[in-house]
Amino acid sequence: ALQRPILFSTWTSRNYTSVDRDSLKDVVEARLKVFYEEELDMPLVVFDEVLHHVLRLDCVLRQPIGHLLLIGDSGVGKTVLTRFVAWMNGLTVFQIKATRRYSLDNFDDDLRDVMRRVGVDGEKICFIFDESNALSSAFLERMNALLASGEVPGLFEAEELSALLNAVRDAAKEAGLLLDSDDEVYRLFTVNVQRNLHVVFTMNPAGNDFKNRSVTSPALFNRCVVDWFGTWSQRT
Repeated sequence: ALQRPILFSTWTSRNYTSVDRDSLKDVVEARLKVFYEEELDMPLVVFDEVLHHVLRLDCVLRQPIGHLLLIGDSGVGKTVLTRFVAWMNGLTVFQIKATRRYSLDNFDDDLRDVMRRVGVDGEKICFIFDESNALSSAFLERMNALLASGEVPGLFEAEELSALLNAVRDAAKEAGLLLDSDDEVYRLFTVNVQRNLHVVFTMNPAGNDFKNRSVTSPALFNRCVVDWFGTWSQRT
């Protein structure tokens, strides 16, 4: 009988294939060393559970429209492992800074900025959204819409929308695409958003609102791959 899960990855070769655990651990440790030297001020320890979660995150973030819902207690590494895998895949990490003065208007500004970057400029972004950032239900309503369709209805007002469409049209021309109508241009924008944006939600199952999320925010569960971060084994 198999004692351990079979691991698959592209990190030790160009092909997505089964990999030796020790070889994979060596690769991850080497890349983590570079990552924490560039991005963090503390080293990370690699053990079996870390390898498993890193490979799950990598598998999803490599897919078009690949989104994740990471569930686990605070301090189990949900955010830092996501940042590492995003870094490995050349994704820019975006996180909002929700202070007490951070408002829905601020959130809308951040969403517009991210959507322009992925939808017009073609930047590939991993948007890490912790449930503590959802300062009101409207925050998750917008994220639900974004996951479901690649747009947030009403986010861009008339002048902003016109400027957005012109920017998308210009970028399309440079790529050799001739689009006749504004509808075609906007459709290309939403396709680009879905192609280039990866959203990773992090949640604590002990949170007061966790049980209500599946009802109030169905896209979190319908459109995200769920990865449960349990407690680390005692030998770690």
